[in-house]
Amino acid sequence: MKGYGRIRITIHLVVVMLLAWVVNACQQPPVLHIGVVNLSPRLEPVLNGFKEGLAELGYVEGQNVTYMYAGPAENIESLDAHVQTLVDAEVDLIVSLSTPATQAAHRLTAVSGIPVVFGPVTDPIAAGVVQNVAHPGGNVTGVRLGSESEAERLEWLLQAAPHIQQVYIPYNPDDASAASSVTAVSAAAQKLGITVIVREARTDSEITAAITHIPEEVDAILLPQDSLVAARIDDFAETAIMRQLPLSSPTDEQVERGALLSYSFQLHDLGVQMARLADQILQGADPADLPVETAHFFLTINLQTAEKINLELPDIVLQSANRIIR
Repeated sequence: MKGYGRIRITIHLVVVMLLAWVVNACQQPPVLHIGVVNLSPRLEPVLNGFKEGLAELGYVEGQNVTYMYAGPAENIESLDAHVQTLVDAEVDLIVSLSTPATQAAHRLTAVSGIPVVFGPVTDPIAAGVVQNVAHPGGNVTGVRLGSESEAERLEWLLQAAPHIQQVYIPYNPDDASAASSVTAVSAAAQKLGITVIVREARTDSEITAAITHIPEEVDAILLPQDSLVAARIDDFAETAIMRQLPLSSPTDEQVERGALLSYSFQLHDLGVQMARLADQILQGADPADLPVETAHFFLTINLQTAEKINLELPDIVLQSANRIIR
Protein backbone atom coordinates (compact mmCIF):
# COMPACT_ATOMS: atom_id res chain seq x y z
CA MET A 1 0.00 0.00 0.00
CA LYS A 2 2.87 2.34 0.77
CA GLY A 3 4.30 1.75 -2.68
CA TYR A 4 0.91 2.42 -4.21
CA GLY A 5 0.68 5.71 -2.29
CA ARG A 6 4.08 6.80 -3.53
CA ILE A 7 3.04 6.03 -7.11
CA ARG A 8 -0.11 8.12 -6.67
CA ILE A 9 1.93 11.03 -5.32
CA THR A 10 4.41 10.74 -8.20
CA ILE A 11 1.61 10.68 -10.76
CA HIS A 12 -0.01 13.66 -9.06
CA LEU A 13 3.25 15.63 -9.19
CA VAL A 14 3.76 14.77 -12.86
CA VAL A 15 0.22 15.89 -13.69
CA VAL A 16 0.71 19.15 -11.77
CA MET A 17 3.99 19.81 -13.59
CA LEU A 18 2.42 19.08 -16.96
CA LEU A 19 -0.50 21.39 -16.20
CA ALA A 20 1.89 24.13 -15.10
CA TRP A 21 3.88 23.71 -18.32
CA VAL A 22 0.71 23.88 -20.43
CA VAL A 23 -0.54 26.98 -18.59
CA ASN A 24 2.85 28.66 -18.96
CA ALA A 25 2.98 27.80 -22.67
CA CYS A 26 -0.49 29.21 -23.17
CA GLN A 27 0.51 32.42 -21.42
CA GLN A 28 3.55 32.92 -23.67
CA PRO A 29 2.72 35.44 -26.42
CA PRO A 30 3.05 34.06 -29.94
CA VAL A 31 6.17 35.04 -31.85
CA LEU A 32 5.24 37.40 -34.66
CA HIS A 33 7.05 37.28 -37.99
CA ILE A 34 7.55 40.56 -39.83
CA GLY A 35 8.97 40.62 -43.34
CA VAL A 36 10.85 43.58 -44.77
CA VAL A 37 11.31 44.53 -48.42
CA ASN A 38 13.60 47.45 -49.13
CA LEU A 39 14.86 48.93 -52.39
CA SER A 40 17.74 51.12 -51.24
CA PRO A 41 20.46 51.03 -48.55
CA ARG A 42 19.74 54.69 -47.81
CA LEU A 43 16.41 53.62 -46.26
CA GLU A 44 18.03 51.44 -43.59
CA PRO A 45 17.50 54.22 -40.97
CA VAL A 46 13.74 53.87 -41.59
CA LEU A 47 13.93 50.19 -40.70
CA ASN A 48 16.00 50.97 -37.61
CA GLY A 49 13.40 53.51 -36.50
CA PHE A 50 10.63 50.98 -37.15
CA LYS A 51 12.32 48.34 -35.01
CA GLU A 52 12.99 50.82 -32.21
CA GLY A 53 9.41 52.07 -32.39
CA LEU A 54 8.00 48.55 -32.11
CA ALA A 55 10.40 47.73 -29.27
CA GLU A 56 9.06 50.70 -27.32
CA LEU A 57 5.59 49.26 -27.87
CA GLY A 58 6.60 45.89 -26.45
CA TYR A 59 7.71 43.97 -29.54
CA VAL A 60 11.20 42.79 -28.64
CA GLU A 61 13.26 41.24 -31.41
CA GLY A 62 14.26 37.69 -30.54
CA GLN A 63 11.54 37.38 -27.90
CA ASN A 64 8.09 37.99 -29.34
CA VAL A 65 8.97 39.21 -32.83
CA THR A 66 11.40 38.17 -35.54
CA TYR A 67 12.30 39.99 -38.75
CA MET A 68 12.76 38.33 -42.11
CA TYR A 69 14.94 40.60 -44.22
CA ALA A 70 17.29 39.77 -47.09
CA GLY A 71 18.78 43.27 -47.29
CA PRO A 72 18.23 46.00 -49.91
CA ALA A 73 17.13 44.70 -53.30
CA GLU A 74 19.30 47.36 -55.00
CA ASN A 75 17.19 47.29 -58.18
CA ILE A 76 13.47 47.32 -58.97
CA GLU A 77 13.62 44.07 -60.93
CA SER A 78 14.60 42.10 -57.79
CA LEU A 79 11.74 43.34 -55.62
CA ASP A 80 9.17 40.74 -56.69
CA ALA A 81 11.45 37.88 -55.62
CA HIS A 82 12.04 39.52 -52.23
CA VAL A 83 8.30 39.95 -51.64
CA GLN A 84 7.40 36.47 -52.87
CA THR A 85 9.80 34.94 -50.35
CA LEU A 86 7.94 36.75 -47.56
CA VAL A 87 4.54 35.72 -48.92
CA ASP A 88 5.64 32.07 -49.15
CA ALA A 89 6.85 32.27 -45.54
CA GLU A 90 3.38 33.50 -44.51
CA VAL A 91 4.73 36.35 -42.40
CA ASP A 92 2.29 38.25 -40.21
CA LEU A 93 3.07 41.65 -41.71
CA ILE A 94 5.24 43.14 -44.45
CA VAL A 95 7.12 46.42 -44.13
CA SER A 96 7.78 47.97 -47.55
CA LEU A 97 10.34 50.75 -47.93
CA SER A 98 10.02 52.93 -51.07
CA THR A 99 7.29 53.25 -53.69
CA PRO A 100 8.53 50.42 -55.97
CA ALA A 101 8.81 48.06 -52.99
CA THR A 102 5.28 48.95 -51.90
CA GLN A 103 3.89 48.41 -55.39
CA ALA A 104 5.48 44.96 -55.47
CA ALA A 105 4.13 44.12 -52.00
CA HIS A 106 0.65 45.37 -52.93
CA ARG A 107 0.57 43.28 -56.07
CA LEU A 108 1.93 40.05 -54.59
CA THR A 109 -0.21 40.09 -51.42
CA ALA A 110 -3.48 40.51 -53.32
CA VAL A 111 -4.42 36.86 -52.73
CA SER A 112 -2.97 36.23 -49.27
CA GLY A 113 -4.08 39.57 -47.84
CA ILE A 114 -0.95 39.85 -45.69
CA PRO A 115 -1.06 43.39 -44.25
CA VAL A 116 1.52 45.84 -45.59
CA VAL A 117 2.82 48.99 -43.89
CA PHE A 118 4.72 51.30 -46.23
CA GLY A 119 6.99 54.30 -46.01
CA PRO A 120 8.22 56.52 -47.48
CA VAL A 121 5.87 56.76 -50.47
CA THR A 122 5.33 60.15 -52.08
CA ASP A 123 1.84 59.58 -53.48
CA PRO A 124 0.27 56.18 -52.63
CA ILE A 125 -2.86 56.95 -54.64
CA ALA A 126 -0.90 57.70 -57.82
CA ALA A 127 1.21 54.61 -57.11
CA GLY A 128 -1.99 52.54 -57.09
CA VAL A 129 -1.53 51.00 -53.64
CA VAL A 130 -4.46 52.66 -51.81
CA GLN A 131 -7.88 53.95 -52.85
CA ASN A 132 -7.61 57.12 -50.77
CA VAL A 133 -5.64 58.29 -47.76
CA ALA A 134 -8.59 58.37 -45.35
CA HIS A 135 -9.75 54.82 -46.13
CA PRO A 136 -7.03 52.84 -47.93
CA GLY A 137 -9.55 50.13 -48.70
CA GLY A 138 -7.24 47.12 -48.94
CA ASN A 139 -4.47 45.43 -47.01
CA VAL A 140 -2.01 48.33 -47.39
CA THR A 141 -1.48 51.51 -45.35
CA GLY A 142 1.50 53.53 -44.19
CA VAL A 143 3.23 56.90 -44.19
CA ARG A 144 3.23 59.13 -47.24
CA LEU A 145 5.30 62.17 -48.04
CA GLY A 146 2.62 64.05 -49.94
CA SER A 147 3.30 65.66 -53.31
CA GLU A 148 2.53 69.07 -51.81
CA SER A 149 5.78 68.86 -49.84
CA GLU A 150 7.72 68.90 -53.11
CA ALA A 151 6.08 72.18 -54.10
CA GLU A 152 7.05 73.61 -50.72
CA ARG A 153 10.61 72.40 -51.22
CA LEU A 154 10.82 74.34 -54.48
CA GLU A 155 9.54 77.43 -52.69
CA TRP A 156 12.26 77.10 -50.02
CA LEU A 157 14.88 76.73 -52.74
CA LEU A 158 13.67 79.95 -54.36
CA GLN A 159 13.71 81.74 -51.01
CA ALA A 160 17.26 80.59 -50.42
CA ALA A 161 18.40 81.70 -53.87
CA PRO A 162 15.96 84.29 -55.30
CA HIS A 163 17.95 84.60 -58.54
CA ILE A 164 16.83 81.15 -59.71
CA GLN A 165 14.95 81.08 -63.02
CA GLN A 166 15.68 77.57 -64.33
CA VAL A 167 15.76 74.36 -62.28
CA TYR A 168 17.25 71.07 -63.44
CA ILE A 169 15.57 67.81 -62.33
CA PRO A 170 17.08 64.40 -63.21
CA TYR A 171 14.75 61.47 -62.49
CA ASN A 172 13.80 57.89 -63.27
CA PRO A 173 10.36 57.96 -64.96
CA ASP A 174 9.83 54.29 -64.04
CA ASP A 175 9.82 55.24 -60.34
CA ALA A 176 6.27 56.35 -59.46
CA SER A 177 7.53 58.37 -56.52
CA ALA A 178 9.99 60.26 -58.70
CA ALA A 179 7.34 60.87 -61.34
CA SER A 180 4.98 62.29 -58.70
CA SER A 181 7.75 64.58 -57.44
CA VAL A 182 8.45 65.92 -60.92
CA THR A 183 4.75 66.49 -61.60
CA ALA A 184 4.29 68.41 -58.35
CA VAL A 185 7.42 70.53 -58.79
CA SER A 186 6.61 71.29 -62.43
CA ALA A 187 3.10 72.45 -61.53
CA ALA A 188 4.42 74.67 -58.74
CA ALA A 189 7.19 76.04 -60.97
CA GLN A 190 4.69 77.04 -63.64
CA LYS A 191 2.71 79.07 -61.11
CA LEU A 192 5.92 80.73 -59.91
CA GLY A 193 7.18 81.52 -63.40
CA ILE A 194 10.14 79.13 -63.10
CA THR A 195 11.37 76.96 -65.97
CA VAL A 196 11.94 73.27 -65.20
CA ILE A 197 14.37 71.23 -67.28
CA VAL A 198 13.91 67.48 -66.74
CA ARG A 199 16.35 64.74 -67.66
CA GLU A 200 15.13 61.13 -67.72
CA ALA A 201 17.59 58.53 -66.42
CA ARG A 202 16.64 54.88 -65.99
CA THR A 203 20.08 53.35 -65.42
CA ASP A 204 23.22 54.22 -63.51
CA SER A 205 25.02 55.09 -66.74
CA GLU A 206 22.19 57.45 -67.65
CA ILE A 207 22.45 59.03 -64.20
CA THR A 208 26.15 59.59 -64.88
CA ALA A 209 25.26 61.34 -68.11
CA ALA A 210 22.67 63.44 -66.27
CA ILE A 211 25.40 64.56 -63.86
CA THR A 212 28.10 65.29 -66.43
CA HIS A 213 25.78 67.05 -68.88
CA ILE A 214 23.93 69.52 -66.68
CA PRO A 215 22.73 72.31 -69.00
CA GLU A 216 24.77 75.51 -68.78
CA GLU A 217 21.69 77.70 -68.44
CA VAL A 218 20.29 76.15 -65.24
CA ASP A 219 20.48 78.06 -61.94
CA ALA A 220 19.80 75.18 -59.54
CA ILE A 221 19.34 71.42 -59.23
CA LEU A 222 16.41 69.73 -57.48
CA LEU A 223 16.63 66.01 -56.79
CA PRO A 224 13.25 64.25 -56.58
CA GLN A 225 12.20 61.33 -54.37
CA ASP A 226 14.10 58.82 -56.49
CA SER A 227 16.12 55.85 -55.20
CA LEU A 228 18.28 55.65 -58.32
CA VAL A 229 19.19 59.33 -58.15
CA ALA A 230 19.69 59.22 -54.37
CA ALA A 231 22.37 56.57 -54.74
CA ARG A 232 24.53 59.17 -56.53
CA ILE A 233 24.11 62.05 -54.08
CA ASP A 234 27.86 62.44 -53.56
CA ASP A 235 28.42 62.94 -57.28
CA PHE A 236 25.52 65.38 -57.57
CA ALA A 237 26.74 67.38 -54.56
CA GLU A 238 30.31 67.55 -55.84
CA THR A 239 29.18 68.67 -59.30
CA ALA A 240 26.75 71.24 -57.91
CA ILE A 241 29.49 72.81 -55.80
CA MET A 242 31.88 72.81 -58.72
CA ARG A 243 29.26 74.49 -60.90
CA GLN A 244 28.26 76.88 -58.06
CA LEU A 245 24.66 75.66 -58.20
CA PRO A 246 22.23 75.39 -55.24
CA LEU A 247 21.22 71.74 -54.81
CA SER A 248 17.93 70.80 -53.15
CA SER A 249 17.56 67.23 -51.92
CA PRO A 250 14.63 65.19 -50.56
CA THR A 251 16.33 64.10 -47.31
CA ASP A 252 18.41 65.79 -44.63
CA GLU A 253 20.91 62.93 -44.88
CA GLN A 254 21.73 64.19 -48.37
CA VAL A 255 22.23 67.70 -46.98
CA GLU A 256 24.80 66.22 -44.62
CA ARG A 257 26.57 64.92 -47.71
CA GLY A 258 26.73 68.27 -49.48
CA ALA A 259 23.34 69.38 -50.75
CA LEU A 260 22.41 72.98 -49.89
CA LEU A 261 19.00 72.31 -48.36
CA SER A 262 16.17 69.90 -47.91
CA TYR A 263 12.57 70.22 -46.83
CA SER A 264 12.14 66.67 -45.78
CA PHE A 265 11.21 63.96 -43.34
CA GLN A 266 13.57 62.35 -40.83
CA LEU A 267 14.24 58.77 -41.92
CA HIS A 268 14.40 57.37 -38.38
CA ASP A 269 11.31 59.25 -37.21
CA LEU A 270 9.32 58.05 -40.21
CA GLY A 271 10.15 54.47 -39.19
CA VAL A 272 8.86 55.13 -35.68
CA GLN A 273 5.68 56.56 -37.19
CA MET A 274 5.26 53.40 -39.28
CA ALA A 275 5.69 51.27 -36.15
CA ARG A 276 2.63 52.84 -34.55
CA LEU A 277 0.52 51.80 -37.54
CA ALA A 278 2.01 48.30 -37.49
CA ASP A 279 1.15 47.96 -33.80
CA GLN A 280 -2.50 48.74 -34.50
CA ILE A 281 -2.59 46.11 -37.24
CA LEU A 282 -0.87 43.48 -35.08
CA GLN A 283 -3.47 44.24 -32.40
CA GLY A 284 -6.24 43.41 -34.88
CA ALA A 285 -7.00 46.66 -36.72
CA ASP A 286 -7.91 46.41 -40.41
CA PRO A 287 -5.44 48.24 -42.71
CA ALA A 288 -8.37 49.15 -44.93
CA ASP A 289 -9.66 51.45 -42.18
CA LEU A 290 -6.33 52.86 -40.97
CA PRO A 291 -5.78 56.27 -42.60
CA VAL A 292 -2.50 56.83 -44.39
CA GLU A 293 -0.43 59.24 -42.31
CA THR A 294 1.74 62.10 -43.58
CA ALA A 295 5.38 62.37 -42.54
CA HIS A 296 6.54 65.36 -40.51
CA PHE A 297 8.77 67.74 -42.49
CA PHE A 298 11.76 69.84 -41.48
CA LEU A 299 13.92 72.45 -43.21
CA THR A 300 17.63 71.62 -43.12
CA ILE A 301 20.36 73.99 -44.35
CA ASN A 302 24.04 73.30 -45.00
CA LEU A 303 25.94 76.55 -44.36
CA GLN A 304 29.23 74.98 -45.44
CA THR A 305 27.76 74.32 -48.87
CA ALA A 306 26.30 77.82 -49.05
CA GLU A 307 29.78 79.23 -48.46
CA LYS A 308 31.32 76.95 -51.09
CA ILE A 309 28.90 78.20 -53.76
CA ASN A 310 29.19 81.82 -52.56
CA LEU A 311 25.53 82.05 -51.61
CA GLU A 312 24.43 84.38 -48.82
CA LEU A 313 21.25 82.96 -47.39
CA PRO A 314 18.43 85.38 -46.44
CA ASP A 315 17.72 85.74 -42.72
CA ILE A 316 14.17 84.40 -43.15
CA VAL A 317 15.56 81.09 -44.41
CA LEU A 318 18.07 80.76 -41.58
CA GLN A 319 15.46 81.69 -38.99
CA SER A 320 13.01 79.15 -40.39
CA ALA A 321 15.48 76.27 -40.53
CA ASN A 322 14.87 73.41 -38.11
CA ARG A 323 18.48 72.35 -38.47
CA ILE A 324 21.60 74.16 -39.67
CA ILE A 325 24.79 72.29 -40.54
CA ARG A 326 27.70 74.64 -39.87
